[in-house]
Amino acid sequence: MPHLDTNGINLYVEDTGGPYPPVLCIAGLGYDEWFWAQSVTPYLRDHYRLIMPANRGAGRSDKPAGPYTTAQMAADMLGVLDALALDRVIVVGHSLGGFIAQELTLAAPERVQKLVLAGTSFGGPQSIPPTPAAMAVLMLDRNLDPMELIRRGLETAVAPAFLAAKPPMLEALIAYRLTTPVPPEAFQSQLVAGATHDAAERISAITCPTLLLAGELDQVVPPGNVELLKAKLPHAETAIIPDAGHLFPIEKPQETAAALASFFARPLEGVPA
Repeated sequence: MPHLDTNGINLYVEDTGGPYPPVLCIAGLGYDEWFWAQSVTPYLRDHYRLIMPANRGAGRSDKPAGPYTTAQMAADMLGVLDALALDRVIVVGHSLGGFIAQELTLAAPERVQKLVLAGTSFGGPQSIPPTPAAMAVLMLDRNLDPMELIRRGLETAVAPAFLAAKPPMLEALIAYRLTTPVPPEAFQSQLVAGATHDAAERISAITCPTLLLAGELDQVVPPGNVELLKAKLPHAETAIIPDAGHLFPIEKPQETAAALASFFARPLEGVPA
């Protein structure tokens, strides 16, 4: 650590350690461990062991040639669990990380104690796509001026009130994006993984306790996807973070952490077999 060999590549992994229930936190498109470390970690680390890998193509992890698939990236995550000798964990995935979490749970259900699908969908044509404005941002030339990319991205990734308030977390987010750019090729490889993910006809096989979490004002993965997921996962719980966009863990870290902690602490009895 902090680099682990998994699935033929090296992934950078932050691990808060401690004798606590392990939680695998999988970030979304272009993000690494910073996403979790700067949002919910301060609220959860005294009660849970947070394992935060940077996905292939992001941060300090390897960036092999793409395209990538969410099944491949799930195999990366299973390799992390193997390297850390963790048999069973809580899995939290945000956005693209939610796609990866689905594939991990479908591939190895015995490894997943509980599942959180945050700011995500089951993918494919049956899901609700990004708004036109958010789709335009995803399609931007990644070679544009970095500040222009950040400015355009924030317009659809966070709620207007967060932008207007200019909190310290917004400054930290901009600084992070400036100092940790994602190479265009790696971004495209991750983007293809998300664009080709489709678990609509498979996700109902997931029976572990599941929380569906979304930002009320999400433009990237509209919150209507929660109801579509719920129709496939009738045992799942749902929670909406009010007045927050796609990056709701960054915008509302305390509220997000509270929703996670409440779900994590719930007993396992009454779970479908």
